Amino acid sequence: MRSSTPHNRTAARAMGAVAPPEARPARRHASLGLVEDGQAAWTRSPWNPLVTSASPRLFEAVLATGLVVEAFSAPGLPIPFAEFSAILLLLLASFREPRRDLSQYGVLALGALALVAYLVAVTVHNDLDPTRRATRITLLILLIYAIASERIDIKGILYGMTAGALINVPLFYAGLAPDAYGGYLTGFLGDKNVSGLFYALLPVLLVATLQRMGPKLLVLGAGSALTFLTGSRTSMAALLCAVVWILVSPYLGRVLRIALGAVMGWFVSWAEENLADLGIFGDRTGTDWFRAQIQAASVEKVAETSFFGQGLSTAFVDLDHVSMFFHNSYLGLLVEGGWPFLIVVVGAYLWLCLRPFARTHRSPSRVAVEAAALIILVASLQLGEVFITIFGAIVLGCGLLLSAQEDEEDHGAPAKDRAHRRKLDRIIERSRRAGH
Repeated sequence: MRSSTPHNRTAARAMGAVAPPEARPARRHASLGLVEDGQAAWTRSPWNPLVTSASPRLFEAVLATGLVVEAFSAPGLPIPFAEFSAILLLLLASFREPRRDLSQYGVLALGALALVAYLVAVTVHNDLDPTRRATRITLLILLIYAIASERIDIKGILYGMTAGALINVPLFYAGLAPDAYGGYLTGFLGDKNVSGLFYALLPVLLVATLQRMGPKLLVLGAGSALTFLTGSRTSMAALLCAVVWILVSPYLGRVLRIALGAVMGWFVSWAEENLADLGIFGDRTGTDWFRAQIQAASVEKVAETSFFGQGLSTAFVDLDHVSMFFHNSYLGLLVEGGWPFLIVVVGAYLWLCLRPFARTHRSPSRVAVEAAALIILVASLQLGEVFITIFGAIVLGCGLLLSAQEDEEDHGAPAKDRAHRRKLDRIIERSRRAGH
């Protein structure tokens, strides 16, 4: 049984079917220069799946706290506990019906399956075992689908990760969580750069779910402070780029946005290479010299790699008989799966998250997801495993979820269907509150 379409704009707006004046689309022809009527970051997003009024689901929130635990293996299993938590989330998703139809993205699903098959074939051709890495990639693809189809609640996941992130801080400074980097905030995340990437990404994704400016500023401020405590220069620079993107990009056409993204990529590389002696970071000239050796060896390995790559789990170099992972995720993709792997993965972040050629309205939620993808893209210039991570999959899941909703509205989905869906969300929310 479907609800009828509201008969006036006031009723429609009350049900969320019509965007408020400040949330109406910017002019579609302003694709090159400045967008005079772009929607500011501090205004409310029109209804979308990230700002729904429904409360976060408890199961997702509880399981998602485990996504923070990278430093320990799951009991009795040779995988990180964070990966085990992702498997539990997928198991939960398997018992639920999808709330969003993704059939129009069938080609994307076929492409994902073809990518995994291709990577397995390249790896086997090079006499290597693809099992571990291919399984991880498949897991991340399924996680993207589960988020985008709304089998699992993205707000519950983000809130659970936030709880884990906040719990990690006092436990770390109380000496109850691992400290492997001389006082820099790591804890259950294990690695300084993993911790930095996590604390940079999470607040930006949370901003996509918020409507009021006060909470947005609070989240970004707290995230910036925690990212600083990790000591990861790359993550700090990437988060700064994301904040600038959130504030400035709504007023830029696509050409200026592309130019801004390129400048930000240069800035992150510059910050990593030129801030080693800054007092707040201590003297890191020695570690930066070693990083430069890894980068040089990585470039040399890429030069020896064929168009199709060397196979999965080959993004490492041997220095003085010690294996070191790449410090550039782009080079890692080239070595593992060649140009096809690089084009597909980077293309997914561009197509689903940044959407430079889409003509739909860029709401504050969309801009925040763009900013999260920008963190992934620019941090990958200096960090070795960024694209193929749980955090990256969550960003892609948010991007695909928003893309599906935007395409649905842009292609003329019946207004009564959209109104009905939003009304159901509000009914569910009221029933949950009544239950408490």
